[in-house]
Amino acid sequence: MAENPTYPAMHYNQMQYTHPPGILISDHYNEPHGYTCYRPQGTKDWLIMYTLSGKGFINNGRKDYLSCTSGTLTLVSPGTIQDYFTAEGHTWEKLWAHFMPRLSWMDWIPSSTTGGSVFHLHFSDEKSRRAVESAFRRVLSYRFDGYGLLRDELTLNALEEIILLIASQNQQKKLDPRVKEVLDILSEQYTEDFLVEDLANKVCLSPSRLSHLFKEQVGDSIIETLMKYRLKQAEKLLQYTMRPITEIALGVGFNSSDYFTRQFTSYYGINPSQYRKQHRNN
Repeated sequence: MAENPTYPAMHYNQMQYTHPPGILISDHYNEPHGYTCYRPQGTKDWLIMYTLSGKGFINNGRKDYLSCTSGTLTLVSPGTIQDYFTAEGHTWEKLWAHFMPRLSWMDWIPSSTTGGSVFHLHFSDEKSRRAVESAFRRVLSYRFDGYGLLRDELTLNALEEIILLIASQNQQKKLDPRVKEVLDILSEQYTEDFLVEDLANKVCLSPSRLSHLFKEQVGDSIIETLMKYRLKQAEKLLQYTMRPITEIALGVGFNSSDYFTRQFTSYYGINPSQYRKQHRNN
């Protein structure tokens, strides 16, 4: 059980990462009041916890306690005190894992949001919650079921999905909510044609103000962003299907295959046929 400070996590010792990337241990807990964990010097690994229901508290690394409720994800870095417990009158249901990250994840793992060294994020929308929970349950599934030699890779890939969801959510929290709403519309309806005036009307901004704010926060214009969504989807279809290029072009929202080819070539440096051939050869 997690009350034992020496298991399952790795002892903290001068921040030396001697263990290869992977999940050290993970589980699903549903613990009533009285459940506690206290590791004053933390561990060498990272701890990630996602609360499904109930309520718990965790020290933010500076003697303040953060509330963990449904949809809350907490990430504790190596060497940080691990002091958490179920709130009085509650049962704390959570998914958790101790892990060593892939090197590439360090660009995605965000810094603290709590004044201490603990990252604490609440997923407010149902879509994001379902995505995080689904990925976490796959972490447990791959750990507990037999998948042969690829089990560890499957487990890491599922955890990587969670790390990316954290990074994406953290980035979106910095966006103006009106810009985020437009991004959501474009990503979900990328095959449609939009007028800036119509999008501006949806978010109660003038077209010029929306265009300026969107470009300032996203880095691309609304039209450029829509184009990228279409090209990214077309790229996947070229990689993983044998659908004709004309069909792909029309399917992702382009009015002609010639225009699609020009835009794809400009963005990727090679035309769609060459891209598909190159991917198949690799």
